[in-house]
Amino acid sequence: MLIAKKKLARLLWIVGLVMVQVTGVAEDLKLVKPERVGMSSQRLARVNQLAQRYIDENRVSGIVTLIARHGRPVQSSILGQLGLDNDSPMQIDTLFRIYSMTKAMTAVGALILYEQGEFHLDDPVTKFVPELSGMKVYENGALVNARSPITIHQLFTHMAGLSYGYAPDHPVGEFIELVNPGTSTSSAEFIERLARLPLSYHPGESWQYSFATDVLGVVVERITGLSLGDFLRTRLFEPLGMHDTQFAVPLSKRHRLASNHRWDGASQGLKLVEDPATDAGPYRVSGFDSGGAGLISTAPDYLRFLEMLRKGGSHGGKRILSPKLVKYMSQDHLPATITEANIGPDHDRSLGLGGGHGLGIGVYIDPIGRGVLSSKGELDWGGVAGTIYWLDPQEDVIVVAMIQLFSSPWRLRDDLSVATYQALTEIYE
Repeated sequence: MLIAKKKLARLLWIVGLVMVQVTGVAEDLKLVKPERVGMSSQRLARVNQLAQRYIDENRVSGIVTLIARHGRPVQSSILGQLGLDNDSPMQIDTLFRIYSMTKAMTAVGALILYEQGEFHLDDPVTKFVPELSGMKVYENGALVNARSPITIHQLFTHMAGLSYGYAPDHPVGEFIELVNPGTSTSSAEFIERLARLPLSYHPGESWQYSFATDVLGVVVERITGLSLGDFLRTRLFEPLGMHDTQFAVPLSKRHRLASNHRWDGASQGLKLVEDPATDAGPYRVSGFDSGGAGLISTAPDYLRFLEMLRKGGSHGGKRILSPKLVKYMSQDHLPATITEANIGPDHDRSLGLGGGHGLGIGVYIDPIGRGVLSSKGELDWGGVAGTIYWLDPQEDVIVVAMIQLFSSPWRLRDDLSVATYQALTEIYE
């Protein structure tokens, strides 16, 4: 009996240690019993099972998830290893390339300046980035003058005429060089290259996922005189305690960086993505502070960022934005002609089936059209390496999932949506 009690005590100590590791780097990540926030522990376990299945089926090398409701973390999965080349186990503070999840943070940085009166949303971008004057549009195989200048609002909403790619017969041969941010060593060089490319459509007349948020980051730099990284660090990351979110990972943190992968259809398995990382200096995704795709972060840091938005612009006693602006940015800002057309097999995959777009963030406006258990008004986006997040104001739920699988073929966002929402025992209309 004494031995059994000792074994039980040892087990409880291990469970407690694991809980500390799971809840991680701050007391505000301590998990609470799901029943306290209207969720079922038994049903929520399906999220862990889903994450484990992704590992067991070799869909990903490792995964970290965090789910919170009413501001209280209720679930975390920390499974697998850092990469095919690194068998160190995933940790709650593992660093991930979040790519386009950078966009929402850049948008918040710009909106901080908006609230200070530094610009109006309908200001032409050339007020701050004159290099983009006289833009041409590639139209019906010819270059024509843009009918109107790009506005800052169009940068927030990806209606600026910019893109991430062109058709194979596009006459601009330097696109391949531009599309790799690592080839630009500064934001000035990036803008100089971008200015040489024609727009895909006239500003304000369509929607296309694009370099628009990178340009928005340059606007922030031009207004403040700071690098985007320094501005976000002092005005967003440090106030929120996001100490692991940065454009450059120092050598002291490099051991925590997960490896990047891709899915190889021929072998039906994971392959490492070639990575230029060396021990010569800080690791960067981009050659400059790319406001559209350059940040590296952790699941707890991103949860803090979303908690700030959930609470109307403040967290931990630090006010970042006003509640009025958070509500304004969280609405669909796209014309109905665009969002109404974004249904069915021809929908825009970047925008998402049934999706609209706010100021720097995706907004689901039609859960029925989307065809997945979800809520109207969900704020969400993801990164090209498979990282995802969403904030559901209706059900007061936040979900963050981190993997490193470039252009993932898996429906992790939808799988997690079902696994999360089926665990709710109390819902709000």
